[in-house]
Amino acid sequence: MSTAPAAVRAAEVWRLPERDVRAGRRAVAWTVGPDGVLAVLLVDGRGPSVPPPFDAELVTVTARGERRRPLVRVPVRPAHLALLPGRRVLLAGYRAGRGRDASAPNAVVLGAEGRPVRDLALGDDLRALTTDREGRIWMAFGDEGIYGDHPLAHPGLTAVDPGGRVVWRPGEGELPESPLEGLAAATEGTSAWLAWYPDSSGSLLTRIDPAAGTSRSVPSPVRLPLGFAVTGDRGVFLTGDGELAWYGRTAGGRWAEHRRGVLRLPGVLDRERAHGRDGVLWFRAGDAWYRVEA
Repeated sequence: MSTAPAAVRAAEVWRLPERDVRAGRRAVAWTVGPDGVLAVLLVDGRGPSVPPPFDAELVTVTARGERRRPLVRVPVRPAHLALLPGRRVLLAGYRAGRGRDASAPNAVVLGAEGRPVRDLALGDDLRALTTDREGRIWMAFGDEGIYGDHPLAHPGLTAVDPGGRVVWRPGEGELPESPLEGLAAATEGTSAWLAWYPDSSGSLLTRIDPAAGTSRSVPSPVRLPLGFAVTGDRGVFLTGDGELAWYGRTAGGRWAEHRRGVLRLPGVLDRERAHGRDGVLWFRAGDAWYRVEA
């Protein structure tokens, strides 16, 4: 007779203050920077439901507390938020244009003063996005992007610099199968990890070494991870059902499960994304953000 997974307790990092809740403000995008800084994009009650451009506020949270910075005239509907060197901020939408508009910008870089400084076209059906300490933007795309009009999405997995120039894409035969859908992204030291699945069953994890420009793909121990974090031979994986599983990698490269549990948290789990940084997995439930370690 099987037993139900044990409840897992996660460390709460930050919660939307009551004053923002009373003012009708809401969080529409969030990320964790390469150095473990939580960043949350707040908008007023109407938010990005009105046509861009609109104003917003960026909240960054560290061990020393929170800081707030206004962002002015944001020109895109933000599905993804990321932090870049020099206090710059990247905001990107899921979708790009179609046909003749396929190369139209769907992302923007805002400078340290919170104003747009560069438009970017980051491809269509952008499912997972993270940045590293050097400012590279790592992305995994969905099937509509891979088989769509925007060439940046065609490989399924791609990295660009903050100017939009491609700095990595898989070479012919580099991946064991062709990507069909991107799932999640993480970083570990100077390496980037992208989770995705191909046409066949199962999903894969691709670890890219930017210095060498090479990658290695291994089976994921979790079929469809919402998010994951890896450090050395340890990993923690989160599913959209709120289940967490911890694994260790054996000498042969296989994953061995150590323990498993289910999150018991107030609020609904954000099933769009979670972020992995150097063995720490960050996720959102309701108006609060949490972390667990691998």
